Amino acid sequence: MTQQLILDLGAPPAPTLDNFVVGDNVALVATLRRINLANDSSNPIDLEHRFLYLWGDSGVGKTHLLRALARSEGKHSTIQTLDDVDRLDSAGQQAAFTQWIETQSAPHRGLLIAGRWPPRDLKLREDLRTRIGSALVFKIQPLTDAAKLAALQAASWHRGFKLPDEIAQKLLDLLPRDLGSLGAAIAALDRFSLERKRAITLPLLREWLQHEVR
Repeated sequence: MTQQLILDLGAPPAPTLDNFVVGDNVALVATLRRINLANDSSNPIDLEHRFLYLWGDSGVGKTHLLRALARSEGKHSTIQTLDDVDRLDSAGQQAAFTQWIETQSAPHRGLLIAGRWPPRDLKLREDLRTRIGSALVFKIQPLTDAAKLAALQAASWHRGFKLPDEIAQKLLDLLPRDLGSLGAAIAALDRFSLERKRAITLPLLREWLQHEVR
């Protein structure tokens, strides 16, 4: 198994719905856009979308999507978020149950929850688990390697350069395979190339890796 590298890549860009790579999650993102529109305009959220639960493996984008909708939380926000529900201890589960009840009592608010497992497999107190099971549930589908390569190429294009296929594949082989890490790698590699005034080639990639690994 190829060992993944830990790099000092700096802060990734703020998560938004626009910079989430959709892949096979078209219906989910369309639903979140409708919710986000209500959130931004302080309009009521329709009843079907007041409670959503997103689940999937680590790195598929659960936290990205929650942060994308939570970015504007404040006096005009209608969206509450709860991440890593599967990791809550007893006190956290009680707080989550209270948050659910309070949201249910406020007709213009919604609750977006994320966890690693489907509702039936969550090791939570039963009154919380069954409520999560009654929400609108989406499994976040992971991107294929081909889609990740396309996302890397798109990220490089937006930064004004073309990423050679062999380097894109090398990044997938060496780095954590979540899109946040890969996108940050593109930005860091681009900066390194500009600083060295050299094109992005395999020798430059190897030099960059030696420079960045900590």
